[in-house]
Amino acid sequence: MSHFAVIGLGRFGSTLARRLYQGGHEVLAIDVDPERVQGMREDVTQAVVVDVRDKLRLRTLGVKDVDVAIISVGEQLESSTLAAFYLKEMGVKVVARAVSADHGRILEAIGVDEVIYPERDMALRLADRLVHPNLLDYVALGPEYSVMEVAVPSSFLGRTLMELRVRNRYRVQVVAVRDALTDTLNLLPDAGEILKDSDVLVVLGARDDLEKFREVS
Repeated sequence: MSHFAVIGLGRFGSTLARRLYQGGHEVLAIDVDPERVQGMREDVTQAVVVDVRDKLRLRTLGVKDVDVAIISVGEQLESSTLAAFYLKEMGVKVVARAVSADHGRILEAIGVDEVIYPERDMALRLADRLVHPNLLDYVALGPEYSVMEVAVPSSFLGRTLMELRVRNRYRVQVVAVRDALTDTLNLLPDAGEILKDSDVLVVLGARDDLEKFREVS
């Protein structure tokens, strides 16, 4: 079990806090709005009304002892920046939501461990799915590599991974096969497994190679 602090209880922060708590973790939820805090009291370990620009109050809450603090007050640039600065001074691992590239650069300069752009990233993933209907999901693994889920191309149906020689032909690795009907995952599938139309391939590779693979029909 991990201990998280979620600062900012708008739609993103409240959803995140609830999900972490439902996952069995301790969650300290913080916001300056009493109504937002009141609405979260049953869904987290502790919910408190605090102005995160108050460094002393943050410290007395014990925020310095959490495993990760997530700052989700992106629209309030002063609060976001000061909270990040104070938490890094305390030695806390910080993930912060940015609302613009400049905001992200400021957070990075402060030393935030990870800057996220939820709206931008969701828009890019949606665009990928709309342009490439066979693409089901896509996860970046740094600047060069990614994992994506892709429906089995029609030309692959009834054939085995050994026959298809995916790694040699496309320079990507099938790391799992998920059956969309039963939602069961076969991790590191046998090369002799015959692919069917309900299968989803979980594929790892360099981004350029994945781009080419998802064009396969």
